[in-house]
Amino acid sequence: MECRLDSATSGLISKGLLAVDGNKDTVDEEFRKFLMGLTNVKRVIRCQRATEGGASTVSLFCHDEFTVQQSLYDNRVFKWFKENGEEKLSKLIDMSSTKVNGKQFTLKESQFEPVVDKLLAGIELTEDESDLFDPDFLRVLVANKGKLNSLYDYHLGEQVMIGANGEQTWFIENNEDVLVVAPFSYGTLFE
Repeated sequence: MECRLDSATSGLISKGLLAVDGNKDTVDEEFRKFLMGLTNVKRVIRCQRATEGGASTVSLFCHDEFTVQQSLYDNRVFKWFKENGEEKLSKLIDMSSTKVNGKQFTLKESQFEPVVDKLLAGIELTEDESDLFDPDFLRVLVANKGKLNSLYDYHLGEQVMIGANGEQTWFIENNEDVLVVAPFSYGTLFE
C-alpha cells in the first residue's frame, strides 16, 4: 500500500498537481476543485463489470454533469472524464439504455446458484434447469457464461446483481431466499 501511495504522490508531483516544499504540500487549485466536486455529488453509482479476464469498474459521479471513473488494467489505472450522453453512459456500465420487454419472475437462490456455477464451469444446463428462467434472461446468462455484473447505488444504499449483454439488462434482487429477476435499464436508475 505504501508503494502505491508513493507512486501516486510521484505521479501527482510529475504532473504538477502537487507541490512539496519541506513539510508543506500544495495541491493545484484546479485539481483541488475537481476533487472537491467529487465529494459533493448528489449520487454515486458504481458498476463492476464481469470480463473475460476478471472485472472492471466504472463509477458515475452524478451531478449537473456526470464524471466517470473507469478502471483499467485490473484496477491499477483510473481514467477520469466527463460524459453526459445517456447512450455512452449506459454502454460504459454495460446496461441497455431502454427497458426491453420481458417478464419479472422469481426463483429460489438455491436454484439459481448451481446454474451459475455450471455456466461458469462451462457445463451445459439440463432442460429442467433451463425451464427455471425466462428465456430472454437465460439467453443473457448463457451468453455471459454465468458471469454477472454488480451495481451499487450509494444513493439508494443497495447492491444488486445485473445480468446484461448491452441489449438487454436484468435486475436481480435478493429478497430473503427468493431472487426477483426483472427487466432493467440505465433509464430505470433515474426514474
